[in-house]
Formats: sequence, structure tokens, C-alpha cells
Amino acid sequence: MVEGFVLKDWMVKIPWKQQSVILSALRGPDLSRPVAVKKINRWLRDVIQNNADPSSEYMKDRTLPEIEDLKLDMGYCTMHYFTHLMHALEIIGYKHPDESVSDTAKRYYLGLVDFVHLNPETREQMDKRLEDKV
Repeated sequence: MVEGFVLKDWMVKIPWKQQSVILSALRGPDLSRPVAVKKINRWLRDVIQNNADPSSEYMKDRTLPEIEDLKLDMGYCTMHYFTHLMHALEIIGYKHPDESVSDTAKRYYLGLVDFVHLNPETREQMDKRLEDKV
């Protein structure tokens, strides 16, 4: 039996609302088309979870798609899922302790923000919006 937690240490150090947003993005869209989204989901799993079964394919393929391919896939996703994914990437971009991971997440976040013609939030704005009320 594996000891410890499924979530990686850095995840339990951020507020619950931010954890919830990231975990909501793991489900993925209910469509079979979005190959780029599935690649991002595998990457997210590896970034935020410890692998409970290293023999499974669940977290193995970490090949990341081009941002343009991800944008094309977003046309097949609901806006609800899109915002969960975009905000999960934003949180990881601002909060992950490994600079290469946070830079990758920020790049995808900024690409998705640009795709829907929004302005990116600052870290402070995100923290305020997602502060725990408990």
C-alpha cells in the first residue's frame, strides 16, 4: 500500500478554492475530438498528483500540444470546461514551485486568455477572487 496523499505537496499549500478549480479541470470534456485537451489533462495529472499506479497509462504521455492546437480543440468544449481548464493553468502558473512547470502553465493560460479576447488576471486578482471564505 502506498503511503501519503494523491495530491502533490505544493497542491495542499494553496487555498481550497484554487485546489478545487484545478481538480475540476482534470475531468476533461465529454467529447472524443479534443486530442490537445487530453494531452494537457495528462500533463495536469502529472503536475498535481502522485501516480498511484505507475503501470497504467493514466499519466504517462507528457507530450504537450501546440497552443494553436489547443485553441482549435476549445471549439469542441463547453465554456464551463474551458474556464476550469484556463483557471487551472492560471493557478499552476502562479503557484507551482518549479519554474519550468509554472512557465509552461502560464504560457497556456495566456494563450487561452488571448483566444477568448480577455485580459489576464494578476496573481493578486486571482488570489482575491479565489480566497477561501471558511
